[in-house]
Amino acid sequence: MTINDKIPFILVTGFLGSGKTTFIKRLLDRYSEGMRTGIIQNEYASANIDTADLQSTGKKFDVLEINNGSVFCVCLLANFIDSLANFIDEYQPEMIILEASGLSDPIAVAELLQHEKLRDKIYLLHIWCIIDAQNYLRIGRMADRVKRQIRIADTLIINKTDLGENRISEIRDELKSLNSYADIQESSYCKVEFDRNLFDLPVETVAWKRRNNHSGIKPSGRAEINTVVLKTTFQISRTQLSKFIAEVENKLIRIKGFINLSNGRKVMIQSGFGKTGISETNYYSGPTELIGLGYEISSAEFGRRFHEIRKGG
Repeated sequence: MTINDKIPFILVTGFLGSGKTTFIKRLLDRYSEGMRTGIIQNEYASANIDTADLQSTGKKFDVLEINNGSVFCVCLLANFIDSLANFIDEYQPEMIILEASGLSDPIAVAELLQHEKLRDKIYLLHIWCIIDAQNYLRIGRMADRVKRQIRIADTLIINKTDLGENRISEIRDELKSLNSYADIQESSYCKVEFDRNLFDLPVETVAWKRRNNHSGIKPSGRAEINTVVLKTTFQISRTQLSKFIAEVENKLIRIKGFINLSNGRKVMIQSGFGKTGISETNYYSGPTELIGLGYEISSAEFGRRFHEIRKGG
C-alpha cells in the first residue's frame, strides 16, 4: 500500500489558550472545500465546547470528541486507537485533523500511527504547534509537555505577537534550540500564509525523522491539574458574570465556554492566565457551559460560586 492510498493526518498542538481552534478554522477555510474532513476534538476536561466554535464556520466536517484526558496518555490510548479506526471506517474522511489537548504529550505520535489498526489507514502529513507569545514563558510546571509538543512539530507558529512583541526574540531562540528542523512563523489570530498546497508538504515529518531519538522517551501520564466543568440552564446577568469571572480567572490557567445571560443574549468566554475576553455570539444554542483548568480551585467550588454570585451572593 502506498501513501497515496492512505488518509493524511494533521496534528495541531499548543498549550491551553494558544489559539489551536482558531488555527483549525484557518485550515478548514483553506483546505476543506470539496474534501470529506474529519476533526478529532480532544479536551482534557470531561466536556468539550470547541466543536460548537468550529461549527460556526459553516464548513462541513465530521467530528469525533474524546474528552477527559489526552489521547496520547495511556489512560485513553487504547480507546483512542479503536475510536479513530472506527471513525475512519464509518465516515471515510479524506483528511483528518486532530486538535490535541493543550496538556498533551504527543512525543510518540509517529509510533502511535504505526499501530496495526491505523498504519494502513492514515499517514502523518504535518504537525503544527501554536505558541502563545504572551504566555509561553509563564507555563511553569507544564513546560515539559509543551517542549515535547515543540520537539516534534514541523511548523511552529508564534501566535499573539501583537500582545507579546517584547519576548518574540527570546521565544524564537528557545524554539530553535528545541527543534532546529521546524519552520517558525509569527502571527496574530493565527493568520498565516499557506504558501504551498497542503498535500505538497514534505512526507517525512520531523516526528518521523526523530522517531529513533524519541523511541526511548516514555510519554507523560495524566497531568496533575484540576479540571472544572459547569453546565446549567440557569441564566446570569452580565454584571454578575463579570463579578464571577473576576473572582475565578486568577485561580485558573484557562477558562472557556458559553454563557446564557438573563437578558436572553449569549456570550462566549475565552480566558487565559488571568485575562478574559467576553464576546456576544449568535450561533450557540445550548445551555451555559464553562470549562476551566488550574491548580487552585475545585469543580464543586467553581459551580457553587457561580450560583451564589448569580443569585447576588
